[in-house]
Amino acid sequence: MIKHMADNGRLPNCVLFYGNEEYFMDYSVKYIKYKFIDKSYEDMNYAEFEKLDSLKDYFEFVNTFPFMSDKKLCLIKEAVFLTSAGSLDKKDEEKLLEYIEENEDCITVFLIKGGKPDSRKKVVKKLKDKKAVFEFTRLNEKELTKYIMDEFKKNKFNILPADANYMATNTGYLEYESIVSLYHVNNEINKIMSHNNERKNITSADLDMLMIKSVESNIFRLVDTICENNKRKAFEILDEMLSNNTPEQFIIHMIVRQYRMLYRYVLLQNKGYSYNDIMNKMKIKNFVASKLARQATRLNAATIEYYMKRFLEIDRKIKTGEIDQRLGLELITNGIIGG
Repeated sequence: MIKHMADNGRLPNCVLFYGNEEYFMDYSVKYIKYKFIDKSYEDMNYAEFEKLDSLKDYFEFVNTFPFMSDKKLCLIKEAVFLTSAGSLDKKDEEKLLEYIEENEDCITVFLIKGGKPDSRKKVVKKLKDKKAVFEFTRLNEKELTKYIMDEFKKNKFNILPADANYMATNTGYLEYESIVSLYHVNNEINKIMSHNNERKNITSADLDMLMIKSVESNIFRLVDTICENNKRKAFEILDEMLSNNTPEQFIIHMIVRQYRMLYRYVLLQNKGYSYNDIMNKMKIKNFVASKLARQATRLNAATIEYYMKRFLEIDRKIKTGEIDQRLGLELITNGIIGG
C-alpha cells in the first residue's frame, strides 16, 4: 500500500507506522527514501531522530526548504510521545498539529515498533483523520506461505506450495509470542537460494538439510517420533537441538508443554468439539492444531496422563539431584513407557 501511494503521489506528508512486523515497516521507509531522496543531496534533505524529548531539532530541519528536490524526508524512529507511555510539551504539540496541516515540503515518518499509538492524543487523531496511520501486522500462515513463494519466484526459483508451507511452519515465525521476524525468514530463503543457485528448484530435502528449525518445530518432531516409538529418529532430533545450544531443561519444559497441549486437545475432542472449536478454545493457530490432531490419533488421554506423570517424576529426580538433566532428557526421548 505505501509503495502504491508513493508511486502515485498520494502519500500524506506526515505518516505514522506502527505494529510488530518490523521488516515491512523498514521496507516502507526505505522505499519512501528511494522514491523521494536523491543520494547526491541526502545530507541536505534527509534526517533521522531517535527518541525526542523536545521537537526543537525536528522543527529546525522540517522548516527549511528542500535542496535541489521537491521533498525532504524526516524519520522519527521512536515516536514514544504518540503512545500512552510518552507526551509532548503543549507548545510542541500545537506546533506539530499546525505542521501536519500546512507543511508540504517535507515528509515525516513517525515509527512505533512493537507498540501502538494512543488514539486519545490530538496528533494521533489528526493523523487518523488524514488517513495517515498504518499498522504493520505479522503475517498469518497463508500470507507467510505466499510471501515465501513470491520471494523465490522473484529470484527465478521454483518451490511447491506444500514445501513453502512446510518452510513457513518450521521457521518459528508463526509460533505463539514468536520473536522470529521476516528478517530471519529472508535469511533462510537467501541461504537456500545460494545453495541451489545452479538448480533453481527447491525441494523438501533442501529445506530439511539447510533450514534452522525453531525449537517449537523440533519439539513437535520429537514428540511425533516418541509417539511412533522411533527412538533412533528421536535421538537424532535431540542431538540436533543440543548441537544448536538449546538448554536441556528448556527442551524438557517444552516437551511437557507440548504434552499438556496434546492432552487438552484430546479431552476437547472426546467431548465432541470440532476442529475449529478446539482451535478457538485453545487459542492456537491452524498449523499447531493440525499437528496436535495428527499426534492425537496415536495417543489416548490415559496414555498421555501416564506420560505426564512420568515427566513430573523425572523432573523431580533432576531437581533433587538423583539424575542429571541429560539423563532425564534421554529417558523422556526414549519413550519412558515401562521404564
